[in-house]
Amino acid sequence: MRQFVSAAEPNSKGLLEISGKDFHYLRKVLRLAVGDMINLSLPGGLSQDATVCKVDDAAKKIIVQVCQDQKSSQAQNAASGQSRTYMTLLQFIPKPQKMELIVRQATECGIANVIPVIGEYTQAGSEKPLQKSDRFDRIVREARQQSGSQVETKIFSPMKLSEALELVERGDFLPETFGQEENSSQAQDAAAASLAKIVLYERGEKTSPLSTALFGQDNDRSKDQKPRACVFAIGSEGGISPAEFELLLSKGFNAVHFNTNILRCETAALYAAAAIQSALDN
Repeated sequence: MRQFVSAAEPNSKGLLEISGKDFHYLRKVLRLAVGDMINLSLPGGLSQDATVCKVDDAAKKIIVQVCQDQKSSQAQNAASGQSRTYMTLLQFIPKPQKMELIVRQATECGIANVIPVIGEYTQAGSEKPLQKSDRFDRIVREARQQSGSQVETKIFSPMKLSEALELVERGDFLPETFGQEENSSQAQDAAAASLAKIVLYERGEKTSPLSTALFGQDNDRSKDQKPRACVFAIGSEGGISPAEFELLLSKGFNAVHFNTNILRCETAALYAAAAIQSALDN
């Protein structure tokens, strides 16, 4: 079932009116008609199935009716979200066109956060398009609708590596559920312990296998110690500088080298996301 990402909530009767460009998308692209079903992704991460109950081509609007109550949907969303590790991409900023592709692919893969990093090898001015959030918001929305991703991918403002590492250390990007255990201090410790931090490196020195980076030295999966969150860093066209690499290692990142062909930065981000998710899911 195709997905529609809505910025508005249904009214008290469970009806949602859709018009403008969104009408064109539903009517002309998805070719929805009365009686067709669509999945609504609503603000706050709520997902609900809905039925098209009225189409007005003259007024260019569609009205859909949600099919289940909010509590039921929230319970289903919570249950489905518990099985996946919360993923964050620390992306050293490449050229704008490549960054757009990385954001699109990250969204399709269900990456929760993309943190753009202004690195030593970032081309001057490449961070400026990221400051125009409307364009990247549109890229994320289109990618979610095309892929059906239930994850609300967030694109952070460009920042220096030191700022990004402070953000990671504070855990500001983590979902609120990471702090809902009985004791708040214990919750923070547990969240930090269950956060895997990985940097993809083009050379083999100071690296470890992906399984070790995710599950620890013992790699004991029988204890169900899969990390609840994972941050992985990917370099720009020139990679990551030696000084940046050492800084990442000093902040607890584990370096991983994939023994494959030389990858472009936009390919490396997608390759790493797929490899990490595959390792965690299996």
